Order: sequence, then C-alpha cells, then structure tokens
Amino acid sequence: MIIAFANQKGGVAKTTTCLNLGAGLALRGYSTLLIDSDPQASLSCYLGGADGKPTLGDWLMDRKPFDQVVRATRHENLSYVAANERLIADESLIEQDKFKALHYLKRKTETLRGRYDFILIDTMPSFSVLLATNLVAADQVVIPVKLEWLSIQGLAPLLAKLRDIQDNVKDLQILGILGTFNRKGVTECHKCLSELEAQLPGRVFTSTIQLNSKLAEAAGVGKPIQHYDRSCQGFDDYEKLTEEILIKCPVKKKAPAEAR
Repeated sequence: MIIAFANQKGGVAKTTTCLNLGAGLALRGYSTLLIDSDPQASLSCYLGGADGKPTLGDWLMDRKPFDQVVRATRHENLSYVAANERLIADESLIEQDKFKALHYLKRKTETLRGRYDFILIDTMPSFSVLLATNLVAADQVVIPVKLEWLSIQGLAPLLAKLRDIQDNVKDLQILGILGTFNRKGVTECHKCLSELEAQLPGRVFTSTIQLNSKLAEAAGVGKPIQHYDRSCQGFDDYEKLTEEILIKCPVKKKAPAEAR
C-alpha cells in the first residue's frame, strides 16, 4: 500500500505523521519504507539526514539504483529514502519531460510492491509537479489538517487538485482527513472537526493528533514518538491512528527480508 501525506500548507504535522505512522506500522511487523519528497528534507533530518549519500533525486533520475539510495534506520522494519535541496533542480528536469512527468515516482515505486508492505511518501507543502508525481504514485492520500479555521478554509484547493488527478490520471482515494493540533475542550477545534465531517462525510479519521510537547521533543532528538516516550498523549494518538489505518487498509505482511 502506497500512501502519500499531502497538504499545500506547512506546519500541519505532515512529516510528524508520516514518521510516526511508519514507526507504528514497523513495530507491528510491517516492512515500511518512508520516502522524503520534500527538498526541505524535514523527514530526512528526523532520521539522520542525507550525509552526502545518494538521495531521492538520484533514484528518480536514474543516477543511482534503489539499493544505493535506501537507508536503514535504527528501528526494525523501517527504512527511508532521503531528500536534499538538489531535488529542486531535479524537479525542474522532471517538469520538462512532458510525457512522463507525472509518472516519475510511480514507475519507481511499482518495482517495490513486492518488497515492502507500506510505502509512505512525505510531500512538499506546495502545488508543484513534484507533488503531482507523488500523488500519482500513491494508492491513497492522507490529508493532515491543523484544527484552525484558516487551515480548514485552505483545504478546498487541494481537494480540487485531487479531483483533477482522479478525473484525468488515476483513481486516487482519500484515505482520510486527519485533524492535528487538536485541543480537547477548545470550541474552535470541535467546530473545525464538525466542518470537516460536513465537507467530507465519512472521510475524517476518528483519531486526532492532540497538541503535545513530547512530539516536538521526539523530533528534536530524531526519534519517532514510539521510541521516545510511550507514556505521553502523542504516543496514544499515533497508536490509535495506526490501528485505524490498518482497519481501513488491511495489508498482508510480506515475508521477512532474509526469506525473500
């Protein structure tokens, strides 16, 4: 299952969700690959950075094979493909390739379906050809939305882009809208969740991610919340999200790497 995390707005916990969901899946024995497709490389920084080694752009542009690009993490079943600022230049080259531009990542990830149970793609926070190629590669998209009115109002352009892909390229499914930075007892957050459900009935996750300082602390030390503090609210929230996604996307586990 290939899942992209998308929102043209920054600061909505997109990278945090990609990482912590990936860690939750890996802890449950699912072979999981995280792909950083944002030149800002926040996900890569979480996991150790690029360190001068080959990155996503090298793989996309056929400069390096996948096995020279993929990196192991300190956590079992969890690997990643890093990004760096060179991805901006590679995006320009992709954009010039009018016939294949939307399919650069798809042609790569399709070769990995027998290798991983889940591939999670962290996208850049803007409308671009790189975001489009990420969405075309995905089976499902998760849209993290900060539970504030301005963030809710900014959702419409993204939904329009998704409809364009659905109508003209492929049957991309919205796995769910994820409310983030939730503050229980705060009226605005409750109203925002109600508004999301009204706009997209049945597409809003029951799970929400509450505002929790431990998530920021975990990011600061480069760890998923599952490997930093299992007693905090952030851990509980991402555990619930992981279980909810597994119900929505039941995936049979691949054989262990050593058996393949």
